[in-house]
Amino acid sequence: MKTLASLGAAAALSIATALPASALDEVRTSSISAYTGFYLYVADQLGLFEKHGISTEPRFFPSGAPIMQAAAGGQWDMTFLGAPPKTLGGPTLGLVTVGMIAEEGAMHELFGRPDFVAEARANPEALRGARIFVTTLSTGHYMTEACLQSMGLTTDDVRIIPSEQQATLSAFAAGEGDLAQVWSPQTTALRERGNEVLCSAAELELSMPGVSVAHPDFIARTDPDVIVRWLRAKEDAVQWVREDRARTFDMYRQYDAFRGFDFSDELLEGEVDLVMSTYMDTAEQLEMMRPGEDGVAPIVASFEAIAEFFIRQGRMDQVPDYAPYFDPSYLEAVAAGE
Repeated sequence: MKTLASLGAAAALSIATALPASALDEVRTSSISAYTGFYLYVADQLGLFEKHGISTEPRFFPSGAPIMQAAAGGQWDMTFLGAPPKTLGGPTLGLVTVGMIAEEGAMHELFGRPDFVAEARANPEALRGARIFVTTLSTGHYMTEACLQSMGLTTDDVRIIPSEQQATLSAFAAGEGDLAQVWSPQTTALRERGNEVLCSAAELELSMPGVSVAHPDFIARTDPDVIVRWLRAKEDAVQWVREDRARTFDMYRQYDAFRGFDFSDELLEGEVDLVMSTYMDTAEQLEMMRPGEDGVAPIVASFEAIAEFFIRQGRMDQVPDYAPYFDPSYLEAVAAGE
């Protein structure tokens, strides 16, 4: 698993100034083991954190829930969070977004069998009463609601069947249901089986930011430059990923084994498609993080819209004031140093 990674690490470290372990700043880093965690694996394997004076042993979790539980106990310093946990618990715990990893809207799609999709496109009324597998209270659920609204319908006009992603894939492939809300790698699996996309978050221009988050306790006790250097290591990893798809695919296959999966090359190709197309460099992140002409940062507007969805679902009472929990200053320091 480490053959290619060790070669890459040698190349990365050959251009870095070697630092003794005592000179490295320790940063407890975590992420989920989805495609959005791949940059962390790359940075670790290539020695990019050490290059920037950071010592870290990344921890990977299956979902955002245990990361949020660990946040309550101050058990990490920097992490990845998807939109739902950041929307629901970020302000309460004081978690500060210091950058983005990816625009995750690109992976959310609503699939159907070709005949049904054609009928629904020709006449949206054909969707009334449709049975839709949905991972409820997720950004996929958010996308499904928006899709129906774009066609003049609401979730009350269909039958939502709560289902986790793998269960959705199995049931839909077996002929059950009319539509399936999925994200990667289930999107690739359904597409390979001849199913078609009725609509997607990208088509609907829904923003679902996957973000880099600093714990408030870490911010309080550390020099801001440590976070800046952590983000520089992340930027180096993203640049490495985006430079060479074939090389990235080889590393991603190792990442797949590392996280205990055994995806086919076809499914991995779909994951790498997302990595190559959605990972964001510093300039792209700053465009989302800086306030616009209306004084509101696009990323803040994104989270406000997702919060409104959770209010409609009865999970929140009001939209929090997210602005204090998004700080572009660290990214600005990264950009200034490039």
